[in-house]
Amino acid sequence: MRHITRALILPLLFLAAFPALAWAQQSPTLNHVNDLIEWGRWKEARDLMWEALRAHPNDAQLLAQQAHILTAFGNVDQALSLARRAVAADGNCALCHLYLSEAKGEQVRRMSKFRALLNLPRIRRELKLADQLNPGLANVHWGLINYNLEVPAAAGGDINKARQQAAQLAKIDPVDGHIAEASIDIATGHNTSAFREYQQAAHDYPKDPRGLFYTGMTLFQQAQFSAALPYLQQAWKLQDQSALYAAYLSADLVHLKQQAQAYRIVQQAQKNFPNSRLPDYLTAKALKDVGQNFDWARQLLQDYLAVPAEPDQPSWDEARKLLSALR
Repeated sequence: MRHITRALILPLLFLAAFPALAWAQQSPTLNHVNDLIEWGRWKEARDLMWEALRAHPNDAQLLAQQAHILTAFGNVDQALSLARRAVAADGNCALCHLYLSEAKGEQVRRMSKFRALLNLPRIRRELKLADQLNPGLANVHWGLINYNLEVPAAAGGDINKARQQAAQLAKIDPVDGHIAEASIDIATGHNTSAFREYQQAAHDYPKDPRGLFYTGMTLFQQAQFSAALPYLQQAWKLQDQSALYAAYLSADLVHLKQQAQAYRIVQQAQKNFPNSRLPDYLTAKALKDVGQNFDWARQLLQDYLAVPAEPDQPSWDEARKLLSALR
């Protein structure tokens, strides 16, 4: 999995780990939904939100949260409808304005550049209003960071402003602050600096799996599999409900010729979150890369193809292509 950097504005940083929201502290459902999103289990989050909305159809925060999830799935028209309902229900809801801006930003990506530029002021106004209403909301700072990274400088994007938002975010959640700084570094071509941010988060906050995971994931992507292993193992140990952590750990174990351990990780993931199949895909790809156990790889890909993918996971066509390559 990776940070998404889509073409125009407001990329959905699915791996950005947002802290529990202040308004959600008294709502176990919303807290759990935020956890599921952080763990890469978007379908479960979406289903749980539909269930909550059936019971509370006019709850502004529920509507906003589901709009965020539907935007991730690419259901932009439905997301916009819910976000507008959320703002209408509670004009002082920061999250409602934030996720209206996000849905609008996704809609704008599908427009011509000229029409997109005409819509930027509305998106910026919604973001600024969200920030005014609740400057302590981490998600709002991420929205502003994404906006400043993706919008051209001539249209108001500003790397320095993105850095300022990352600094504000660090005051709310230091680990998230490091992840945000790393995202800015990656967007500006400073991958080494980004890795140092992940390492700093892992070093300073060893009980938080996010810095550990990002460090391990980066090492894995650099094919430093032995170096990645302790980070990925510790992240999984701290949070074994994450489909993302399971996926990278099992794939790393395959590269290190520890298939029995990888098998156990995948089996646990399939049991605990059967609708989130990223561990199947990444493990199958690792098996293909090392040229081993293609029978298991084929079964994993068939399992992956049997359920719809989560947002920003390999597509059906990509999985079919990998399956065809296992000869």
